Amino acid sequence: MSLSMVMTGLNGALGLYSGVKGVLDAAKASESRKQLRSKAKAEEEGWFKRNYYENFLDSTAASAAMKRVENSLRRQNEQNRARSVVTGATPEYSLARNEQGLRSMDNVITNLASMDGNRKSSIDAMHRQNRAALLNGELNDTAMDERMAVTAAANGLNLFQNAMLGAEWGKER
Repeated sequence: MSLSMVMTGLNGALGLYSGVKGVLDAAKASESRKQLRSKAKAEEEGWFKRNYYENFLDSTAASAAMKRVENSLRRQNEQNRARSVVTGATPEYSLARNEQGLRSMDNVITNLASMDGNRKSSIDAMHRQNRAALLNGELNDTAMDERMAVTAAANGLNLFQNAMLGAEWGKER
């Protein structure tokens, strides 16, 4: 067997090895990206659930607003009682003044509910944007995996084909 035939055989074997290794490496990289993408999806879903379903009235901002209104109502009621004692106001007058405070409390709660609706809309929009980005990433990964596998297989096939074409079939020296 001549050196030329040995080299041709080695080139062919190298071509096959290179093609198979390239396909396996592409599959390994693809699996790694899938795991990372799965982790990112889970983290994004967790973020969404934590923020979207959070009770906004338990938040620091809402609690502070409610506390300010409660303190204001308490002071206002004390002032109303003191004013009633001094001026001899009727109980109806005192009740009307207290109702005014309750309306302000109702306004604050309505505003907080509106803020919660806006907050949820914003979180939902961000969630949809994040999901779209993850989906686009998956589509890009799939296309890249296909390109890598085809390129690796084609390169290996070319090496193998060149080796086979370069072989001197049926000729012995």
